[in-house]
Parts: sequence; structure tokens; C-alpha cells
Amino acid sequence: MNTILVNAIPQRDKQGLSIDVHVTTTVALEADDARRVVNRELVPDLGTGLGAGQPELQVVGERIYWKVPVVLSLPKLGTLGIVGAVLVDARTGEILLTNDDQERIVNHARWLYTGALLSAN
Repeated sequence: MNTILVNAIPQRDKQGLSIDVHVTTTVALEADDARRVVNRELVPDLGTGLGAGQPELQVVGERIYWKVPVVLSLPKLGTLGIVGAVLVDARTGEILLTNDDQERIVNHARWLYTGALLSAN
């Protein structure tokens, strides 16, 4: 299942809040394609135990992205959690990730791994 996240201002009416959303577009990548792009082109540079999770479709302004979570999972510790996310342009397949974003993902993975080791002992 894919999720579309839209920032909108709800309007209050007699029945509560209502939001009207209409998006017409063509995307070149499906969710599984975006996950494969992240696993193939980015994860090997980040480190062992990291992999792409289930993407969510996001509409930001006039651009459409797949937000792909990066998950840390290790054989003896199992899945430890999400350590960050990567945006993949749904039309072009371009990965949008700065060096600072990449460093935050790696640091979060280290922090999560260290915490898991301390909890296991």
C-alpha cells in the first residue's frame, strides 16, 4: 500500500473538517523502484545493516517524491529501527540527499547500534 502525504489547510464545516485534494500527474517510478534505487545506489555507501524500507509518496509544491526510510537491521540484533529517510524524485529517479543528511543517517545508525549492544548486555 502506498501513502500520499499532502500538506493542506482543512476547512471547518457543519460535519467537521474537510480537505479537498486532487493530484493529476505521471510518475516514472513506483514504490518498489524507489526502494531498489536507494538499496542499489545509496545503501552500499552508508554501511552494513542498512536497507530501504517501505516508501511513501509525498507531494511537495509541484514536485513528487518517494520518501524512503532507511532501516538498520542486523543478524543477531534484528531490526533496530529507522535511522533516516531519503527522498527520490518520482519522475526522474534522482536521489535527493545532502552530505549532511547522509552523515546524520550514519550517526543515527551508530547510536542505535550502540544502544542495542548496551541493552543486550
